[in-house]
Amino acid sequence: MSVAFNSDVNLTVEIAFDSDPFATTQSFTDVSAYVREFSIDRGRQHDLADYQTGTASVVLDNSDDRFNPLNTSSPYYDTANAETKISPFRQIKISGEYDATTKVLFRGFIQSYPESFGGQGADSSVRISCVDAFKIFNLNTIGARGWKVGTAGFSNLGTSTRLGYVDEQELSSVRIGRLLDAFGWSSSDREISTGDLEVQAGVQVTTNLLTALKDVETAEQGQFYISADGKATFRDRNYKRTQQFTSQATFGNGVGELPFSDVITTLDDSKILNIISVTRDGGTEQLIQDTDSVAKYGARQDSLSGTLNVSDLDAKSIADQRLAQFSNTGVRIEGLIINPLSDTNLWNQVLIRELGDKITIKVPTTVSTIMDFDVHIDRISHSVNAINQTWTWSLRTSSGSEVGAWILGSSRLGESTNLSW
Repeated sequence: MSVAFNSDVNLTVEIAFDSDPFATTQSFTDVSAYVREFSIDRGRQHDLADYQTGTASVVLDNSDDRFNPLNTSSPYYDTANAETKISPFRQIKISGEYDATTKVLFRGFIQSYPESFGGQGADSSVRISCVDAFKIFNLNTIGARGWKVGTAGFSNLGTSTRLGYVDEQELSSVRIGRLLDAFGWSSSDREISTGDLEVQAGVQVTTNLLTALKDVETAEQGQFYISADGKATFRDRNYKRTQQFTSQATFGNGVGELPFSDVITTLDDSKILNIISVTRDGGTEQLIQDTDSVAKYGARQDSLSGTLNVSDLDAKSIADQRLAQFSNTGVRIEGLIINPLSDTNLWNQVLIRELGDKITIKVPTTVSTIMDFDVHIDRISHSVNAINQTWTWSLRTSSGSEVGAWILGSSRLGESTNLSW
């Protein structure tokens, strides 16, 4: 059962010792009572970077040797088959409960169980290393796995009844679904918004699965990542403008605002792109530039080639989108650090915020002014010590006032009045 982190929040860490890693239904074993600390890191560094494999690290108390795979007396030892249940790629789930509502903070797969024997054996702990589904996608080709006809979820290795992968020109979101279907990724473990652009046919079953998924992400200029609860998540290029235009919380020191421990702002040239080249597979280079930006910052070129777009017009729209977003610079939020123990109202943010969510940060200055930022969350990190009861929540963000769309009744000064890309 879950254990109390403090009087407000309960923690639950579960490992599916008794289930194959890709089984549709997972049977989890609660190991919360042994948790000493954990950390989680998900997302990307900034809005020009790729989403990375999400990771987690969980330190468990092993003083009774229960997490030792060589211990035949461990409760996680299968005596009937004379083998340990402590195995790589078991699923793991980390959750937090506040106000009778439980939210998953990380769901993924265990890579390793390194044991530590401190004080020459006086203490023992195991630091479990975990990754999300991106690693699995990266380890396989599109046709590496499949499912038995008529059954849900993944087939056993070696099953020969895998449905073949044959694509066609289709919406980006349909392609994402087709790729996940071909691999055998359960429909219940995905969340896909309807795409805006179509992609070409011709992807081979021998293509790396993660590469194929990211190629669609590039052609759409959307976002593809693994959510906190383990779902393969695809957002179309206008999703932030149509579905995430409302700020979900305001952090600052004003009345009704949520406190933060530290905030890092920066003004630099690292996100400036003012000459954009996009060439689709079989198409003609679409080259555009912002002459004012070039004069102001010097030439900053960005090139995309071999994209899956079906027309030069679509490739041009991608170039337009990237130029509009990155041809200028300004003061932005590099990071936000929050201590949820400072205010119980913070738990409803720490436990539920997801990548892409829009928040507002109001930064007070030493001269009694306020810098006001609307931002989207790019990266989420948790660092939790269950023994000492410390919890740090860190965010990296990108601008929430992106050029390109205007929501009636919700526009702000300085934003474009284009309805969509």
